[in-house]
Amino acid sequence: METKGAIDILKRVRHDFGNYLQVILGYIDLQRPEQARDYILGLVEDLASERIVFDNLEGEAALYFYQQLLMARDLGIILKYKKLGPISWSVLQGNNEPFSTLESLSRKFPVMEDDQVVDLSLYDTGDGVKMLFEWQQPEPGQWELFLRS
Repeated sequence: METKGAIDILKRVRHDFGNYLQVILGYIDLQRPEQARDYILGLVEDLASERIVFDNLEGEAALYFYQQLLMARDLGIILKYKKLGPISWSVLQGNNEPFSTLESLSRKFPVMEDDQVVDLSLYDTGDGVKMLFEWQQPEPGQWELFLRS
């Protein structure tokens, strides 16, 4: 990933962090410490689920998959990587995956009050990458896609 792409990710993270702090300050100003605490605990849980990207992948791949996670948020989808290990990620990058599939799937989800949570497992099959998308709301479902390298 080029420097501009990394800087764009950092700008996005910085912006999101500022928004999180504003929400927390809002709860404090409204004297709702329990809601502030619950919000912080939710953020900690989200950060822990994103950690898989940085623990399991090398630099450029980690940035790519984190960027995909941020792009999914723009669709109203919370992407959670369940299995993400050494894979031939260039085939995914060439097809803008998993974002392209999430964009298609987002049209099938009804508008909900909360963001749609989608779990994603990626498997290297030797001749490509298998992606398994799973969700629980509004009803359990899954979608599997194979990309040949």
